[in-house]
Amino acid sequence: MTSRKLRVCLISREYPPETGFGGIATFTRHLAHGLKEIGHDVVVVSLSKDVDKVIDDDGISIHRVSLTWIEKNFDSMNACIPYSHYVLSASISMWRRFLELHLAKPFDVVDTPELLSEGFFQALTRVCPLVIRLYTPHSKFIAERLHNVTPTFDHEFIAALERVAMTSADVITSPSLDLRDWVANDLHIDAEEIKIVRNPIDPNVFTPDGEKLLPSTEKTRILFVGRLEERKGIQYLVDAVPKIVAKNKNVEFVIIGDDTKNAKGQSSELDKLKATIERDGTGAYFQFINRVPLNDLPGYYRSADICVVPSVYDNSPYTCLEAMSCGRPVIGTTGGGTKEYLSAEESGIIVEPRDSDAIAQAIIRLVDDPALRERMAKKARERTLEHFQRMEIARQTAELYELAEQRFEASQKSIVYKKAPNAVVYDALYMMKTFDTMVFDTLYRFSYRFRIIYWWKLLKKRPGLFTAKMTLKAANIMSRLTGSRIGRLNEFQNWLTSEIGRKSVDQTLVLMDNSPSS
Repeated sequence: MTSRKLRVCLISREYPPETGFGGIATFTRHLAHGLKEIGHDVVVVSLSKDVDKVIDDDGISIHRVSLTWIEKNFDSMNACIPYSHYVLSASISMWRRFLELHLAKPFDVVDTPELLSEGFFQALTRVCPLVIRLYTPHSKFIAERLHNVTPTFDHEFIAALERVAMTSADVITSPSLDLRDWVANDLHIDAEEIKIVRNPIDPNVFTPDGEKLLPSTEKTRILFVGRLEERKGIQYLVDAVPKIVAKNKNVEFVIIGDDTKNAKGQSSELDKLKATIERDGTGAYFQFINRVPLNDLPGYYRSADICVVPSVYDNSPYTCLEAMSCGRPVIGTTGGGTKEYLSAEESGIIVEPRDSDAIAQAIIRLVDDPALRERMAKKARERTLEHFQRMEIARQTAELYELAEQRFEASQKSIVYKKAPNAVVYDALYMMKTFDTMVFDTLYRFSYRFRIIYWWKLLKKRPGLFTAKMTLKAANIMSRLTGSRIGRLNEFQNWLTSEIGRKSVDQTLVLMDNSPSS
C-alpha cells in the first residue's frame, strides 16, 4: 500500500451524470471516489455537453471541457475520417485542460482509458507517469466486427493511436484476464506486463437493502440493463422469451437502456427488437425504460428477481457486478470477462454467447427454483464484498501508480516528442489542417458536384467570405482579359488574396491560442 498522498488526474471522456453511464464513466467515478476515500487528491478531466465548467462531485474537482471549438472546423477531414476527427478533437480538448492544471500544480500520475486514445498526447510528451486502463481497444472492434466496425483507414488510424498510447504507458491495467491476453497478443508484449485490476463497486450504494423503484408484482421479474446494441446481446434475450413463456407465463421482462443505431445498416436496435416482439406476440411481457441515472440503478436491481447479461462480448460488464452487489443472481455469458466476475453455479449461471436457447433454459431454471435464486443471490453479494469493494481496488491501483512512477523515472530518455509540451497542440492542429486542405483540394479538382455543394454551403454559412472569393474570381478573370495591364487591379487582387487567406488561417489559429511563439 502506498504510504504517501498522491495527486492523481483521471482523464475520461465520460463521467456521470452529464456524459455517459457506460462502463468507462462508471469505473472512473468509482475509482475517483475510492482513491479519495483512501486519502489521495483526485482531479477528473472530462467532456462537457455544452460549455467549459468546473463542478464538485463530493470533494472531487471535475473539469468539463467542450470540444465544439474544433468540431466546427476541418469539414473535409470530418467528411473523410469522422471518427478520427472526433478522437483528435476530444483528446486535444482534454489534453489542453490537463496541461493547464499540471503546469499550475503537477500531478504525480495520470490515469486514462485506452479506448479512443484519450492519453495520446500524454504518451507523446511524457510530462508525468502514465497509467492506461483497458476497456476494449479499437483493434478488437475491427478484428471482431463489433458495432459493425470495418477495417477502414478511419478505424485503423484510431487503433494506431491507441497502440501508440498503450506501448508508451508506464503501466497498463486490465479488468479481466480475457482482455489482457487479447491486448498482449495484439501489442506483441508479455501478458504479465499488463496488471489485473478488477472493476470496483460501492457495496454501500449497490446493496440489497433499500428502496425498490418498480412496483411489486407476483410475477418473476427479469431485468436487463445496458445499451440496446448487438454487442450487449439484447436480441438473444428477446429471442429467448417465446421459449420461456411457453413454459411459464408468470414472468415479465424489464429492459433499461438507450437505443443505438448499431443494428444492421446503422438502423435502430430498438425498432428491430420491437419488430421481433411483435412477430412473436410477446409484447405483454416487456417493459422498456430509457437509461436511468447511475444513482437510481440500485432501486431497479432490487426490484428484479433475476438479472441477465447476455453480452456477445464485454470485457467486464458493470451490470453484472452491480446486480451481484445488490444480491441478485445473474445469467451471463463466456463472451469476455463476465465469467471471471460471476462464479458459475454459485452466484449465477454462465452460458455461451448468441445462444437464445441456453438463455431461455437458464431463466426457466431460476424462475422454477426460488430456493436456488436465493442461494445464488447470497453468494453474489458475498463475492462482491470479498473481491470488488472500491476502496480495495483503489489501494491496488495506487500501488500501481507507484510502479508507474518508478518506470517513468527510468524511461525519460525514450520520450517521442522532444518539443515543449504545449507545442504538441499546434503540431497536431497543423497536421489536421494540412490533411483537411489536401482532401478539399483533391475533391474540388475532380468533382463538380463537390464544387456546387461547397459554394452553396459557403454562401449560407459565410456570405462575407463567399462574396470576397467571388469578387477575387471576377478580378482574376478581368486580369486575364486585360493581360494584367491594370496596376491597381493587381494590387487589389494581391490584397484580397491575402485577406481571404488570413481569414481562412484565422479560423484555424483561433484553435491555437496557446500555440508557441516560435
